[in-house]
Amino acid sequence: MEATAFTAILDVSIPVLLLIVVGAFLRNRGVIDDSFIASGSRFVFAVGMPTLLFFSMLGASPSNLMSWQMPLFFAVGILLTFGFAWWLSGRAKVPEHERGIFIQIAFRGNTGVFSLALVVNMFGDEGVVIGGVLASITSVMFNVLAEIALSRYQKDHTISHKALFGTIVRNPMIVGVVAGIIVNLIGLPIPSQVVTTGKYLGSVTLPLALLCIGGSLATSRFILSRHISLAIAVKVFISPVILTCLAALLGFSEHEQLYLFLFFGAPVAASAYVVSVAHGSDGKVTANAIATSTLVGSLVIVFIAPVLLAIL
Repeated sequence: MEATAFTAILDVSIPVLLLIVVGAFLRNRGVIDDSFIASGSRFVFAVGMPTLLFFSMLGASPSNLMSWQMPLFFAVGILLTFGFAWWLSGRAKVPEHERGIFIQIAFRGNTGVFSLALVVNMFGDEGVVIGGVLASITSVMFNVLAEIALSRYQKDHTISHKALFGTIVRNPMIVGVVAGIIVNLIGLPIPSQVVTTGKYLGSVTLPLALLCIGGSLATSRFILSRHISLAIAVKVFISPVILTCLAALLGFSEHEQLYLFLFFGAPVAASAYVVSVAHGSDGKVTANAIATSTLVGSLVIVFIAPVLLAIL
């Protein structure tokens, strides 16, 4: 990998990490509080991110920016990580009541904010389009696979296919991407004033999201069991490294390898906490895993990814 590409991750990830640090600092100083973090996170998920993705899809053609093999490999990689995590939970003798949590932590990443922030800062509009497609894939797969894993190890619970389908089709990020593609295909004219307003709204999304991540880390306790630490290692190190190496062997370009690493290596998603609690699992364990994986995953991306990609 060329020197400019080698340093790209450092150049882009450091500002992202600094925003997270600023969020933690502001929370410790009382400038922002838990209410701000909660409402800000809801805004990002329900309004900001869908708006950013919708307006970025206008005038863009994902098929011209990436081959169909890339999202297919990404989806297969998620399935492989999910299957490996399930197998490992038995092999490592994870307690029965923790296996659903273990599996979810090992495969469910914060692609819709953390990874997307990195690729947008690195590649601009291209990053929004490609990142939006990859994030939409995870929105569907993460919800389905997490429901399977958590339901399997929850007593007296069956999978509600109707509720699961409703959750997927109402996902704001999926709605934003699909709506943008449809409007783009039919050529529906949108007033320039509306486009400008939408882009203003979308531009505040990623900085706000990163500040909220940092603020939530400031109040987290980094206490984890051996099994949960293993799940985090799978999520932020083992899975992205192995899958990126496999992508290189299959002939994916350096550009595509970078995208794949940043999305496979995303820290545990904040939504994992909500889903865990809804299934009666230990929310504190998941919350601590989210905080720890964000710190560890950030270090992996900054220090491990450039070396790995340079070697490949």
